[in-house]
Parts: sequence; C-alpha cells; structure tokens
Amino acid sequence: FFPILDDKSVRGTEKEGMFDRVLCDVPCSGDGTVRKNPGIWKNWNQLGSLALHPLQLSIALRGARLTHVGGYMVYSTCSMNPMENESVVAELLRITDGSLVLEDPRERMEGLVARPGWSTWRVLREGKNRTRKAMKDWQKKNNKKMQQKRKEWEAKRAKGECPEPQERSTDENGVEEQEKFTPSPYETIPYVPPETWDEEALSERTTSLGFVEYKKYEEVEDEWRRRVRKSCFPPTEEEAKRFELHKCLRSLPQDMDTGGFFVTLFKKVKPLSKDATERMAAMARESRGGVEVDADDKKEDTKDKKDQSVTEGDGDGDAVMSDSPAAEEKKNDEKTAVEEPVVKKAPTGKVGQHKHRADLGNEDFIPSDPSIWPSIFEQYGLPPTFPKEQFMVRSTGDAKVIYFITKSIKEELIDHGIQNRVTVINSGLKGFERCSIQEKNARYRVNQEAIQYVVPYMTKRLISAEMDDFYACIKDGFLNLDNFSESFQKSVRELEPGSFVVTLKGYEKDVAKKMYLSMWRRPNCINCFVAKVEMEGLISKMRAIGYVAKVQETEEKDNGAATSTA
Repeated sequence: FFPILDDKSVRGTEKEGMFDRVLCDVPCSGDGTVRKNPGIWKNWNQLGSLALHPLQLSIALRGARLTHVGGYMVYSTCSMNPMENESVVAELLRITDGSLVLEDPRERMEGLVARPGWSTWRVLREGKNRTRKAMKDWQKKNNKKMQQKRKEWEAKRAKGECPEPQERSTDENGVEEQEKFTPSPYETIPYVPPETWDEEALSERTTSLGFVEYKKYEEVEDEWRRRVRKSCFPPTEEEAKRFELHKCLRSLPQDMDTGGFFVTLFKKVKPLSKDATERMAAMARESRGGVEVDADDKKEDTKDKKDQSVTEGDGDGDAVMSDSPAAEEKKNDEKTAVEEPVVKKAPTGKVGQHKHRADLGNEDFIPSDPSIWPSIFEQYGLPPTFPKEQFMVRSTGDAKVIYFITKSIKEELIDHGIQNRVTVINSGLKGFERCSIQEKNARYRVNQEAIQYVVPYMTKRLISAEMDDFYACIKDGFLNLDNFSESFQKSVRELEPGSFVVTLKGYEKDVAKKMYLSMWRRPNCINCFVAKVEMEGLISKMRAIGYVAKVQETEEKDNGAATSTA
C-alpha cells in the first residue's frame, strides 16, 4: 500500500504515474451547495474563486502526473464558477499539450442530467468600492442612527461648538472616496431577473453591481495580475475546438434535486512533457509560499531563462525554479565562507513526524489492553460476540479513547503494517472515552461518535424513551428528572451514577437512523453528551418523522390566536 508515489526515473516514459484512476476533488468556493447551505452567500466573493484558481490547477497537474498512461483522472468541484472549472480545465489541457484529452462519460451514466461545459465566459472581479468591508462601512455610516448623529454634529458645528472636520481624500470631481459606494438598483429582495439577456444589458448590470470586467488579459491592471491570471480567460476559437470543453459536466441543483457539481473526465494518452513537469513543480513551489509563477509569461521569457535553467531538486526529484539574483549572490557569499562540518541526524522514520509535537496523529493505532474490557463488558452487558478486536487505542500508553475501526481498514491496512510506512493521522470513530468523573464502576463512557456500533450489543444501562422524553434529553446542561415522565424517571433512578444510553422507542434496532443519545446519570439529574450540531440534526430527524414538541405546539397556537385577534 502507498509505494513511492513518484519515481523520477520513469518520468516522460510510458511507465509514468502510479495509479489507473485519480480523483482530484479540489478545494473550491462551494457556491454550488448554496441550495442546502444558503449561508454561504454571507462570505462569497469573486476574489475567493480567483485566489483558488492556481491552487486547483496545481493539484490537477499533480494528479495528471500520478496517472498512468492510459489511465483516467477526474477533476471535480462543487462550484459553478468558470474560474474554478472550465478555466482550470482549459489551462490544464494547454499545459499538458496533448498528454490529456477529455472524455464524455454521459453515455455510460444512464439517468445523469448534466449540461455541457462552457467554451466562453466573463472574467470579473469586485471593484475596491464593492468589497465587503467597503459595503459594511457604507451601511454603518448611512444607517438612521449615524444620519441623526451627523445632523446633530452639523448643527453644533454651525453654532461653533465643534471644530471643522478634517479634510478627506477625494477624487478629481471632489467626491469623497468613501461615498463612492452606492447600492445597485439590481440588489433587490426578492431577486428580479434581468428583462433582457443581451451582452450590453448584462455588462451594464455587472458594472452597476460593482464588478470590473476584462475582455482580455492585457486590460488587467499590473497590481491585479497576480490574482486575475492569463489562465483565467477563455480559450481562443482554435483552442476551443481542440479542447472540446462541452464534454465537461455541469450538474445544476434543480436538474436532479441535488447540489451543484462540475465534473470533468480526463484520459492520459501520453507522458507529460518536460515543460509540463517544470510548470507543475513551479506551481507547487508557489502554493507553498515560494516565488509567484505565471506560466503564460514564462513561455514568453523562455530564451532569457535558458541561462537560469530549471534544475532538479536533490530531495524529491521535482524541478524547482531558479533562484533570484539576490539569492544567487547570497549563495556565492556562502561558498566563500568557511564550511562547517554537517552533522547528520538520524532519520525520524516517517515523513513529517517530529518528536517535539505531542500530537496523537503521530501515534500508531494498536490493540487495546485486554484488562480494560471486563469492566466495560460488565457495565454495559456486552455479549462475547462483541467485536472488541475492532476497538483500538493510540500507542501513547494512556488509553483515554478507544476507537472503533472498521473491519476492512483493520484487516487490509493496519494489520498489513501500513503504519510502518505512512503516518495515519486519524481513523475510525470514538467508541469509548475514559470518564473524568470517577464513579464506582464507570471507568469508560459510551461516546456519541460510534454509539450506533455499541448499542446493538448493549443489554444494560439502555433506556428506550418515548418521543417527549427523548426530545427532552436533547439539551445542554443539567437536566432535572422532574421534567420527564414517571416511567422515564423510574428507569433512570434504577441506574447507578455513570454513563448510559437513551434510544428512541421504535428505533432501537435502526442503526442507520442513529436515534441514540449518550447520557450521564447524576444523583438528581442527567446530562446529554452530544455535540450541539448533532443535537440539531436529531431534532430535525424527529420533525421529519412527524414529531412536534409540546412547547413548539403551544407557541404556534398562541401565535395563531394572536394573529386572529389582531
């Protein structure tokens, strides 16, 4: 598993790559998920997509390098923005220069509704007066409270009670810079679609909304060229015919009642060229905080860069950018200095493993100590068939958390020594967690993460609750037993203090629904050990199966009565 991923000896040959199938599901702005997550618009902006563009291209290039000749690579995002989609695909095809071709998978995917990719699009960015900070400042400055204060200030200044205001920066027309921002007439609630979709009307609309539009790369201001790159622009007519971007898949949310996705299938038909490899290495260097790279400008400066040729690094064999003149001068100074003996350090054994980091991600998963299980089996009434061999701990010598590992992961990876070759940051779910509150036999409590894999085996400390009681448990803090039904109170009082599980009546065996709660019994109250996010999810599930809380029902009746009275 996971052999050396990149053997430099086979670069540029038919043996290049390690995988027959590669998936590049790259980081994206996520605007395609707005249907299920409307709050995404709160932080959305076009500059974010422009910033992601080079990172996405770098990841796609690396994926292409790791793909076998004859293999396939999928590039996907959950965005509908061409800056993150077709522009990345077009630049990837441009760089690889025939090594990759697009495949159309529509015929193989019956029932898939996907629109064709775009061959042309607009390149936009927000204007300085339309940034979120500018809009927020304008709204704050022009709200009713500030307008009233401004009037009071003007009145005092007229009477000579206040000094004259300081001069502010203005443009050539004498208009204050901060006052340039004005709401667009197109920013309406609810949204009103354009009356016409012709080019002139759309350009006027985007300008009104504060966007700057570029027809070609030469129009981009120098200070914006690091963000609005040449690769962001649509392909030429000749390139568009050659790239066949219509084979890309655009799945809109309304087409199949899903989220929005962009997917492209590439086939690698020949090894990557040396130029493509150098570009990939340069972009990787940039993404790690190195020198900025623009491959399009690089092609124009090829002759000048022959003397400063791209060299191969000694570490991973990747090509790296030549140093700047200042760096070269520094290197020359270092050569003249007295060289000190190099003290070689012993290898750490795993990439990225540092002893000074007390991080569990550096600790291997190992079988749990057999001595901890008798008390757990007794406490929760677990049978001999309970798969305790799938519950593992980190090799810290302190089994604070016992993780549930799936059988396939354990047998196919961990048992085959995968941890000797790579660092396993995390795996599985928290099954049991050692209690910070020490009771008689309550050494470990059931953790909510893997509760669905423990409950089917439990015969003790398990309470089946009615809808109202189950709903009443889904709260933070100390829950008084007086707020529950008599039958539920009786079941809880029969338990000794410590961890127990509450299941929703009728869903005890429905592991997929996971209507279970990890609880803690105290002398006169109980606690729910469930994260707030999961609490909200459980409440949503209850509503989906038809449950309406009594408090909510009363409020709805009161609101209805008030409305009818009014």
